[in-house]
Amino acid sequence: MLTIEKILCPTDLSDSSLRAIPFATQMAKLHGADLHLFHIYLLHSLAAIDSDKPYPGEEEARQTLEDSAAGVPWNSVVHSVGRAVHAAPAILEYAETNDVDLIVMGSHGRRGFRRLLLGSVTEEVVRLAKCPVLVVRDKPDVFVPTEIDRVLVPIDFSDRSRVAATYGRELASVWNAELELIHVVEPPVYSEMSFPVLTRNKEAREFAEDHLARIAEKLGPGLSLSVKAMSGNAADVVIDEAARTQKTLVVIPSHGHSGIERLLLGSVTERVLRRAPCPILVLRADGKDLRPPSSREGAEPFTENPTVEV
Repeated sequence: MLTIEKILCPTDLSDSSLRAIPFATQMAKLHGADLHLFHIYLLHSLAAIDSDKPYPGEEEARQTLEDSAAGVPWNSVVHSVGRAVHAAPAILEYAETNDVDLIVMGSHGRRGFRRLLLGSVTEEVVRLAKCPVLVVRDKPDVFVPTEIDRVLVPIDFSDRSRVAATYGRELASVWNAELELIHVVEPPVYSEMSFPVLTRNKEAREFAEDHLARIAEKLGPGLSLSVKAMSGNAADVVIDEAARTQKTLVVIPSHGHSGIERLLLGSVTERVLRRAPCPILVLRADGKDLRPPSSREGAEPFTENPTVEV
């Protein structure tokens, strides 16, 4: 089981952000973790640009937080209300100060017209948090499960994706869910000749199927586990696979880039984060490792990656 002792669920009390609390509550129950519900008042005018509902007072905010996690023992829930100029730095500071193991949050909140711009609170937290971040979709027409029966892990044969596979194993075991490892072979863009492209695609899929089977073998027995090599655009295939069943959790690594690369969108992970209709657990390459020691044993390196990185 993953070592999860403290879960942070930040919320601005908008309907979209509150949708993450039931999932965070279930994660806390399964792992015996403390659940920290954190509401942040933003101290600038843009915080009020939203048509959902007016901001409540502090007493009402605390009552909303208490009502939102009524199924968790009172001594396992921490209710905090804070004030800050910007939400993401406040969330990150709270997580670091309280040594949080996992952040569970909605994909949007009260940002008014700014939710249309790049650089949302959730994206900033995903990029900068030192612990894994689990993002729950905020759209009213998207089903948010409180039970998971399928854990989907995209594998690109990098060290990061092998770590994601072990996270997937631990989560599938806790949820009693099926673990599915997929690899997407992207066709070369430099050639328009059908035969060479098809030949390379076939070779890459055979390579992927062989190495997916090796990863599956290292994950050990006792799991309902399947592997699949597919062709197409990596992000589109992962998103389509994520949408195939409702109670799916995607586990995917981020690049862990710093500097200007952090500000650029377009990676497979970020596209999946924006579009997949299910909860998504994003793992930082240099972030906090929640795996038990038995899951941290290194696998043999893969040096013949036939496709692009996730």
